[in-house]
Amino acid sequence: MTEIRDDRRTELLLLLFAALIVGMGGVLVCLGMGFPLLHAARALAVVGAIIAGAMMLDLADPRRDRWLLPIVAVLAGLGFLLLWQLNEREASRQLVWMLTGSGIMVAVYYLIEDVRDLARLKYTSGVLAILLVGLTLAFGVEKGGARLWLNVGGLITFQPTELVKVLMCIFLAGYIAERRELLREDTQDVAGFQMPRLRHIAPLILMVIFALAIFVGQRDLGAAVLFFGLFVAMTYMATGRKAYSIIAFVLFAGGGVAAYFAFPHVATRVDMWLNPWLEPTGRGYQILQGLFALAEGGLVGTGFATGGGATIPAATTDLIFAVGAQQLGLAGAVAIVMLYGLAAHRSFSIAWQSIDSFGALLAAGLAVVFSLQALVIIGGVTKLIPLTGITLPFVSYGGTSVIVNFIALALLMTVSRDCVPHGRER
Repeated sequence: MTEIRDDRRTELLLLLFAALIVGMGGVLVCLGMGFPLLHAARALAVVGAIIAGAMMLDLADPRRDRWLLPIVAVLAGLGFLLLWQLNEREASRQLVWMLTGSGIMVAVYYLIEDVRDLARLKYTSGVLAILLVGLTLAFGVEKGGARLWLNVGGLITFQPTELVKVLMCIFLAGYIAERRELLREDTQDVAGFQMPRLRHIAPLILMVIFALAIFVGQRDLGAAVLFFGLFVAMTYMATGRKAYSIIAFVLFAGGGVAAYFAFPHVATRVDMWLNPWLEPTGRGYQILQGLFALAEGGLVGTGFATGGGATIPAATTDLIFAVGAQQLGLAGAVAIVMLYGLAAHRSFSIAWQSIDSFGALLAAGLAVVFSLQALVIIGGVTKLIPLTGITLPFVSYGGTSVIVNFIALALLMTVSRDCVPHGRER
C-alpha cells in the first residue's frame, strides 16, 4: 500500500511539472500572438484532462504504470501549442479530441476486467482489421493521392488504418502467444533456414500479404511499413529466430524496389528524398521547407509564436516535428525524441515484466507501433528515410490518431495492471 501511495505521489508531481511546462508555453504563445493571458488555460486543459484521467484510473485500480501518462501529457501539450500557432481552428478541434481521448482511455481501462480476455478476440480483431481496410479501399475518400478516410453518414470522417494497428496488435499477440512453441520448435528446413511449418504460419502470412496489398492499393505506404515492422518484430520476439527477420527484410527490400517501379507516387517520394533540388518549387518543396525549418531552429530555436511553420506544407500533420525543431531548436528536438524514447522504454518494460505471453506480446506490439511510427516520421522529416504521410503520436493534428493512441495507452496500462506482479519495480 505504501508503494502504491509513493507511486501516486510521483506520478502527480510529474503531471504537475508537465502542466507547468505546458502552461509556460501557453503564456509565451499568448504573448507572441496577442491573445489574452487567460487563453493559456486552453493548453492547460490538455494536461488537466490527463490528470483527471489518472485520478479516475486510480479509482478503478491503482496498480498500473506511473510514467506513461506524464510523458504523454508533455507530448500532447506541446502538440497543442504548436497547432495553436499554426491553425487555431484545428487546435480547437485537437483540444476536443484530447479531452475525448482521455475519457475513452478511462472507459477502456474500466471496461476491460482482465486484458488477457482480449486473447479470445484475436480472430475477430484480425477479421475486423481487414474489413476496415477493405471498406476504405472500396468506399474511402481520397485526399493527397491516398485513399485513407471513411465518411460515415456525411458527418464523421475517420482514418480506419489507425484503429487497424491496434486490432492487428491484438490479433498477432493472441495468435503468436497461442502457437509460440509450435512456431519455435515445429520447423522444417527451407533453403538452409529452419522455418515454421506452413500450417502454423499460413494465417499470419495470408493476413500480412492481404493487408499489405490493400495498404499499397490505398497508397498508404507509411501504414504498410508500420504493419510489416510490427509483424517482423513480434515474430522475432516470440521465437528468437534471427533467420525470420533476415528473410523478412530481404522480402521487404525486394518489395520496396518493386513498388518503386510499379507505383509513380513511390518513385516520386524516393526521387525527392534522394535529391529534392531536382524540383525545389514542385515535388521537392515540402522536404526542402522542412529542412530549412530544421536549420533555422539552430541550437535553441526561434521561440514560440514567431511565425515558424507557416510556409511548410502539411505543417500540422506530416511535418509538425520540423515546426517544433524550428521553434525549440536542436535542444527541443532532442528532448522530443527522448520523450518518445522514454515512452518506448516504459512500454517495453511492461512487456518484459509481464507474466503472461499474451500481455507481453500485446505490450511489445503496441510499443513497436508507437516507436516505429515516431521513428518513420522523424526520419522522414530529417531526410534519413523517404517521407511518408503518417502522424507523430499525440503531437500531429488528427482526431482518429489521438483517440486511437489513447486507446493503445489504456491497453498498455491494463497490461501493467493485470500481467505485472505487484511489488516489482516498474
